[in-house]
Amino acid sequence: MSHIIKTFAFFGLFFTLFNCTPNYIALQDAEQGLFLERSQKVSPQTFFNRRMESELKSRLDRNWYIVNEDMDNVYFGQLEKRNTISFVNPFYRVNKAELDSLFPAYRSIEGKHIKAKMFQSFVKPILDERLNSLCPQSQQIDYKKRDYKLTKNGIESEVKFVGKCYEKRIFTAEIKATLNPKNLEIISEDIKIK
Repeated sequence: MSHIIKTFAFFGLFFTLFNCTPNYIALQDAEQGLFLERSQKVSPQTFFNRRMESELKSRLDRNWYIVNEDMDNVYFGQLEKRNTISFVNPFYRVNKAELDSLFPAYRSIEGKHIKAKMFQSFVKPILDERLNSLCPQSQQIDYKKRDYKLTKNGIESEVKFVGKCYEKRIFTAEIKATLNPKNLEIISEDIKIK
């Protein structure tokens, strides 16, 4: 029994000395503002990149959630269920003022919204114009690149794809657009189709 106590004391001292706190937290604790120091500090760009990983529908819920905010930071992570307890793992924080200056709609805009905006505003009209009349039954798009960056100019998006009809390449499209980080309105666009 004393061996177990010594082992716990050793690891407790080790974690305290080297500040090796785990990078996860129970969701309930995060929502109540407990143990927030366990979060790992990241940049607004990292926050944006993680939020871009969210999908409209997926068999695995790999979306990133905001779990708490205070005056200085926004706390976020992925939710994971173990037995009956939900955890936030990994668990991050980002400076709220920096995030708000670059991405003011960070609470409501996720990657799935940005991807949907790019599809509805650019990809779908190109498909409707170039493929629907040729092959309404067997059209296919093959994405070559989908890149989204948060910059001081806005959300810079670059999408490249090949439109195919019955497996035959019909065209290649390259779209570069900058979206307003407040409301996803289009600031600038450049479309090239070959």
